[in-house]
Amino acid sequence: MDTAFKKDIYEHLAPVWSGSFSRDFTAETIVPDAMPDVASVVDADGVITLRSKETEAGAVTLAASVSVWVMYVPEGGGPLQSLNMTLPAELRADAPGADTDCRTVARLRIRSLEARAVNSRKLSVRADVDCEASVYQHQSLILPSALEGGDGTVHILPASASMVTVADVREKTFVVTDEYQLPPGCGGVERLLSHRAEASVDDVKYASGKVVFRGRIRAGLIFAGAEGRVFAGRYETEWSQIMEVDVQDPDVTAEVALQFTGAYFDLPERQDGDGRVTAELHLVAQTVCRQSVQVGYIQDIYSNRTVLLGEREAISLVSAARAVSMRQTVTGSAEILGGAGEILALSASVGSVAVDGETVKTSVNIRLITAQEDGSYSSARCRLTAEFTTDLPAGTELVNVSVTVAEVYAAGAGSGADVRAALQMDATAVTRSTLAAVTAARDDPEAYAALPPAPSATLARVEPGADMWAVAKKYRSTVEAIAAVNGEKRSGLLLIPKAR
Repeated sequence: MDTAFKKDIYEHLAPVWSGSFSRDFTAETIVPDAMPDVASVVDADGVITLRSKETEAGAVTLAASVSVWVMYVPEGGGPLQSLNMTLPAELRADAPGADTDCRTVARLRIRSLEARAVNSRKLSVRADVDCEASVYQHQSLILPSALEGGDGTVHILPASASMVTVADVREKTFVVTDEYQLPPGCGGVERLLSHRAEASVDDVKYASGKVVFRGRIRAGLIFAGAEGRVFAGRYETEWSQIMEVDVQDPDVTAEVALQFTGAYFDLPERQDGDGRVTAELHLVAQTVCRQSVQVGYIQDIYSNRTVLLGEREAISLVSAARAVSMRQTVTGSAEILGGAGEILALSASVGSVAVDGETVKTSVNIRLITAQEDGSYSSARCRLTAEFTTDLPAGTELVNVSVTVAEVYAAGAGSGADVRAALQMDATAVTRSTLAAVTAARDDPEAYAALPPAPSATLARVEPGADMWAVAKKYRSTVEAIAAVNGEKRSGLLLIPKAR
């Protein structure tokens, strides 16, 4: 005969797969007839935008575009030229456990971007694109927590545990607009030579079913002015957003990941030296909400009228989760071909991120462009390494790790430049535990009949701190019956009555 249980159901979104994957994308483009031949490539920069993401059975696919600006020096001299091209980028990864009903959070970034001249009329571009993705699936955790009816002959040991669940995964698209003042002294601009944009989240709060988050966008633009002069501008726009989520719990914690879906910059009229650049930046915010709940379960079961065979299941859960943020500044130097000059553009991109226990290792690639006094342009690159060491309790691991560039600086030094990058590492530290829960039980009358008769009472020596539940189970008694006979005494010689 099976024992009937009352069961509690805990609905949540369980992470079924997470990982990072990368791919190189290459393309060639012909220089338009209206543009001069290529003598040498100065630099390439750009922005990656997410077009779509799809989760299917066992796989995740993302479609993106890399908008690339290639600046080059024309043959025979003359003003710096720029060619804009778009690289379609599709990334696909095997994701065991994923299906069409899953919710996916994905972050794309360009780890490196390079361009070279195949010949005077053809350019080749290579983009190294990295993706970090997490896939969540709706699941129901069903746990017996009490007896359903019964005649009082079956005894259970109830227990509870703290479980951190993903309560909701949502996304919201929004647009940030701003106007950027042209660099001083440019006297108007003729065209845009290059642009880049980076977005970051500075603060996230939850209140009454809403996630409130704010951050900033940093943009770097290079302009072609009158008479072939080149100007650079670095801009920053602060923004804030509110997202409604399907969870009501004052202790909710939320994580927000940003991704560009479009980046547009419109120049003022050419003759307007006091004009402003209009920026229109499209983003999608992907939010993961976590909450802590107490789950009740049955730790043990027995009966004094029969032998109960309990079926146990090992339930793995996240017992604690907290946000981890660290900042570190790395420094180095970059040698500039042609010697020091005015720094026109400065950018930094994070390379591969590796997690080894409590340590997160990565690299940052810094690129800068300088204008020389003779009118030529030089570029330089510098690769720095960074290591973040966290202090995690035993059994805790880092998940959803990301490293971004908070600030980057450069100053001329001799024939090169001293560079410095402030890096921000964000992650979630999760502690996992396993509980053994009784999920079913059935009696075995034949096994009970084979047991030797138990005395009506037993005098037993109980060690201090002993588990009274285990003592009662061993002598076919109950915790309540032992307490009724022995009062507050819990160790030494105890009289243990057989349960009736």
